[in-house]
Amino acid sequence: MTDPLPRPISAIRLDGGRLCIDFVNTIHDRSAVVAEDYLATPERYAEWARRTGAVGADEEVRLPRSRDARAGLMADMRILRDAIYRLLIATLDGTALPADALRTANAWLLEARKGQALAGDGQLILRADPGDAYLPLKRIALDLVDTLAQAHAGQFRLARCANQTSCGWLFADTSKNGRRRWCAMETCGVASKMATLRRRSAAVLRAI
Repeated sequence: MTDPLPRPISAIRLDGGRLCIDFVNTIHDRSAVVAEDYLATPERYAEWARRTGAVGADEEVRLPRSRDARAGLMADMRILRDAIYRLLIATLDGTALPADALRTANAWLLEARKGQALAGDGQLILRADPGDAYLPLKRIALDLVDTLAQAHAGQFRLARCANQTSCGWLFADTSKNGRRRWCAMETCGVASKMATLRRRSAAVLRAI
């Protein structure tokens, strides 16, 4: 049996509500024996970054050509993604932030801050070298700061999808009642409802 083709980047859902959350959600599903990594290649990483706005339409991402440099980019991306995931989970669970994950995030934040400057309109921007392949990761690190600050301020509820058996994605719950359960009703919500119906039908059949 051949491995299935990876899903197109254009088909990947962006249900996290924040750039850094959509970034950690590029692994599906973390509880699986073999998880699917949506960003398995530099090309997919660059395409995802453009789709999510981590790089603008007028910006270029020049991916490294050598095998070692490409592997280094992917390793750096995975390390940051794992660190952000662990920081978000700790925040969600109300536990201490992991020290090693903090060091990783702070290192990226320091790199991002080096390129920040005030624009003529007074807005804080991130200046980048033309074609910087690491620009998306710097913007993700900056978004993590805003995400954690807004979550702590109660501007939204940081949550994980109730479908823990085949999803576990995180999301920013901005619903009025703060009771959103699923990453998306169209996917995990429907799947959960169908599973409940099947269990009820099976229980009725057993009772007959």
